[in-house]
This record gives sequence, C-alpha cells and structure tokens, in this order.
Amino acid sequence: MIVLSDIQIIDLLFRCTSIGILLSSILLVWRGRTGGKSNTVWPVISCLSCIISYILLTSPIDDDHYGGVRHLLLLMTDASCFAVLWLAKSLLNPKFTLAKLDKRIFVPLGLYLLWLVYLFLVLGGRSIMHDVNHVVGLAIFLYVIYLCLSEYFDDLDNQRRNYRLLLTVICVSYMSALSLFELVFNEVRNTWQFSLVNSIGVFVIAGFYLFQRMQQWQLIPVSVPSPSQTQSSKVLKLNQLMAEGAFLQSNLTIGELASQLGMPAHQLRLVINSELGFSNFSNYLNSYRIPYVCEQLKQPSKMQTPVLTLALEAGYGSIAPFNRAFKQQIGMTPTQYRNQF
Repeated sequence: MIVLSDIQIIDLLFRCTSIGILLSSILLVWRGRTGGKSNTVWPVISCLSCIISYILLTSPIDDDHYGGVRHLLLLMTDASCFAVLWLAKSLLNPKFTLAKLDKRIFVPLGLYLLWLVYLFLVLGGRSIMHDVNHVVGLAIFLYVIYLCLSEYFDDLDNQRRNYRLLLTVICVSYMSALSLFELVFNEVRNTWQFSLVNSIGVFVIAGFYLFQRMQQWQLIPVSVPSPSQTQSSKVLKLNQLMAEGAFLQSNLTIGELASQLGMPAHQLRLVINSELGFSNFSNYLNSYRIPYVCEQLKQPSKMQTPVLTLALEAGYGSIAPFNRAFKQQIGMTPTQYRNQF
C-alpha cells in the first residue's frame, strides 16, 4: 500500500500535470511532423519521452512499487543525454540525420547504447558503470552547451538562436545540475525538498515548452511584425558600406557593423538573413573576403606576398579560419589557386 504525505501528494500532482503537458506536446509534434523541420520530430519525441521517464522514476514512491518497469524508466532517464545531443544536432543543422553520422562514431555509439540496455534492463543499473554513465552524460551536456554557444553571436537565424538559448539555459544546464546531484550530492537528492523543487521546475519547463509549441503552430495568437517599408533601403545601405571595404576590418562582428550602419544588431541580422539569404555572419563576410583575396592572388605584383599577409589584410584574425573558408568556397587551397596564374 502506498502512503503519501501532503507534501508528497503536491509533488505528485505537479509531476502528473507535467506528464500530461509533455504527452500533449508529443501529440502536437507528431501531428505537425509533415511541416517545419521534419528531421527534429524523432529527436524531440525522444527527449520528451526521456523527461517523462525521469519524472516517473523520481516520484515520491518507493522503488518496490515499480516492479520491472523501473528498469525501463532508468534506461530512458540515463539515455537522456544522447537524446539531447541528437536534438541539438538536428536543431542546429537542418540537414543532420543519423544516417549521415560518421561510421567511426556511429558504431562505438551503438555498442555503448546496447551496453546501456544490458546494464539497466538486465542488471538493473547495479554496477559502477551506472556512475560512469553519469560522468559521460555530464560530458555530453557540457559539449551541447559548447555546441549551442560557440556560434551563437554568428548565427543570423533568430529562431535557431532561440533554440541555442533554450537548450543551454533550460534543458542542458538543468540536466547538468541533475547529473552533478547524482554524482556528488546524492543525500540532498533524496530529500523531499529537492523532490518538490525538482517537480515544480519540470512543470515550469514543460509548460513553457508547450506554450512555445502552441505559438509555433498558431494555436495561440502571436503578433508577427509586418515587413519594414525601408527594408530594401537597409540592404542598399549595407551593400554600399561593404563595397567601400567594411568587410576588410579585422575580426568584424555583427554588432560593430550594425553600429556603423546606425541600426540595432537584431535588425541587421534580419536583413542579412531574410533579404540576402545568409544564415551565418561568417559566411556573409566570406562572400566578400574570399573573392577579394582571389583577386589579390591573381595579381603579378602580389605573387611573393605570403598568403597569411593577404588573409590578415582581408580581415581574418588567423590563417586557419581563412584556409577553411577558402577551401569550402573555392574548392582548393589558396596556394593551389595562386599556382594557376
């Protein structure tokens, strides 16, 4: 017989409500799978399923009442880090699919996940590897934080910038804290205070996520700003500034460029993204800098000028990003390109 205190009943109420919200979210994601970013459907469903498993697993009910289901919930909970990584890759790269994953990564990853299935479904998680997996999970969460923040200021897609913040601030940071509690503060984790705060936190996150989804599919009215009448004039002003050589400024940021144009940075992002079709500020700068360097490499008077010097003159802070951008855009190295002339 299950006996709960008043606090535990309140705790359970928040958890049940959160599960209902997350199940509704899964239904919305599944119904809307034919539109938008189809490569994110299964990663989102996987993440939400792992969160539901965690909510059930950590509820204020003795483990004995779960029976064999506890092993499955434990597996889903400990696999949440991989679901979050899958989701981050899919949100930040619309072309990403598991089928395109390098086999050198896919094979060991698949074997590790199979080991987790054996660890939790057969051994019930009673192994030192359970703690090892918490360390692995924490490392994956920290990697996702890096993945989201490393190109945040360079990203021109406002929706994707919001995804980066959402994954970092809410999802990943929260899960990283839980991993730390599992590893270091185990005694605190087992208190009713931690359980209640945890259930309220999950409830808030689940409600915020559902609200965002309902706005995205226009189930809740959301005001959409009308296109600016002066949008084309902003493009002309930007093009003129770049034609005057603004792109040659060393380590130019979108904030500095926006300041020179006399407009907010978020407006400049919108102009470059929606009007000019660039999703990344570095790619936009490269569309000016690489052709400029190509012209320099063709000049007979510049044949003896080191490639590094030309890269620095074009605004690059070092040779490595220049070489990557040049190879990606031209299909050969700067030296190979120069040798053609």
